[in-house]
Amino acid sequence: MFLNFDIPQVTNPFKASNGFLYGNAAADKAFYDVDSLNKREFSYLVEQATVEGAILVALPSGRSEMGVIKYKDFAELKAGGGTSLKRFSVAGVGSSDVGAAALARTLADFYQEPVGAIVAGYGVADMMQEAMGGWFALGGLNRAMSFFDSPAASLSLGDANEDYDKVIDKVANLSPDTKTLLALLNDADRKIVSLVGHSKGALSISLALQALGKQGNSALLKKAKNIDLVTFGAVVDFPEGFENVRQFLGAIDWFGGMNSQSSIAHERVPNAWHHLNTSMPYHLDVVKVLEESEL
Repeated sequence: MFLNFDIPQVTNPFKASNGFLYGNAAADKAFYDVDSLNKREFSYLVEQATVEGAILVALPSGRSEMGVIKYKDFAELKAGGGTSLKRFSVAGVGSSDVGAAALARTLADFYQEPVGAIVAGYGVADMMQEAMGGWFALGGLNRAMSFFDSPAASLSLGDANEDYDKVIDKVANLSPDTKTLLALLNDADRKIVSLVGHSKGALSISLALQALGKQGNSALLKKAKNIDLVTFGAVVDFPEGFENVRQFLGAIDWFGGMNSQSSIAHERVPNAWHHLNTSMPYHLDVVKVLEESEL
């Protein structure tokens, strides 16, 4: 049974050129199964500018002529009928709407239910900034766990009982996609079943769960510990008490390995690099890995 969503009117605040937007899509195709999107869905996503922290709801293939619905933020999703959405994904470095939706579609087809994609980037525009700056900043935070003195130290989340609004504002300074995920984790009306992160997305999920713990709400934290957490292309450190974790890294993925903690339990996927596009050599096959590793 599928959720009923109101489709909001989305405008393009950046008025980007078609060439630039199609460039984003080409970059996404290098990492994700973009061909899982039909022509109408692809065109809709390409024509809209990415807003980091936005949410795209992807339905399983063939369920609707337009099976991707876009919301600018958490509040719009909830107001539009998305309260019962329970599976989410966060794509990786530089991914635009197209990449985020493609990963969510892969997961929606696997789970046979809608998946919400939290948009983690602006595509080509910030790929290098994220790869060489934002991603490594998040990786540093994850490795330290105590938020060591670095350019990312301004995120310092403070005392365990810090007010939610203060925590979420600090998270937003570094990672708008993490801000959206933290809002979802704080939604008392929602039960999140699974979170899947690829590359920088895995680090964003870890950071959101760290921030949740800093709020000191034991009920929310207990509920979050039941979430099935899956990462691809980055091995990250989750807070204590999170045991439903599966982490996968390609055996030849040096790029993801730079921001991974090899001492943490994970599975190496033979002959796989960082990308998830099954039409390209040396891909990491998300569906095959999930089928072979179900909890």
